Amino acid sequence: MIAGLFEYPAKLLAWFYSFTHNYILAISLIAFVVMLVTAPLVLKSTKGMLEMQKLQPEMKRLQNQYRSDRQKLNEEMMKLYQEHKVNPLASCFPLLLQMPVFIIMFRVLHGLTSTVTCTGEAVAKNLLACTPANAGKQVFAPKYLDTTTKLYQSLVGKNTMTSWGLDLSKRPFKMMSEG
Repeated sequence: MIAGLFEYPAKLLAWFYSFTHNYILAISLIAFVVMLVTAPLVLKSTKGMLEMQKLQPEMKRLQNQYRSDRQKLNEEMMKLYQEHKVNPLASCFPLLLQMPVFIIMFRVLHGLTSTVTCTGEAVAKNLLACTPANAGKQVFAPKYLDTTTKLYQSLVGKNTMTSWGLDLSKRPFKMMSEG
């Protein structure tokens, strides 16, 4: 069931790849779509932060005035929020709603370079990834993608995901150490 969460974003990524034939451009386009989807939440969060900044001097005054009485301070702060129609959590809540989108996209991108070692049982399970030429090698067996997509076909059975001279399947510190 959880794999279903990743299949639709993976299809969108594969669709972008079918036009660009470039991993970086396809990932950039999906990032753009994610930004468009989350833009209303970001704007709401920013608006909430700006409203809270406007109230900051008044909040400091109340904190100094009711320094010794926490109960009274909380009551006055609630009155201040109600008076100005401000929700102190308004800037945080939209960010929490965005988090699943970013987690899903991370898992989709990570699943593109899912590897399998082509020996014994793996050969039987991953016929497309484990060809006789890949025997004993560790190769990509992309997750969440339809096997007929160009993105899947460009990655399956390979061990690099190269675009613009960079191997996107490797971590940045590993690439730096290799020069």
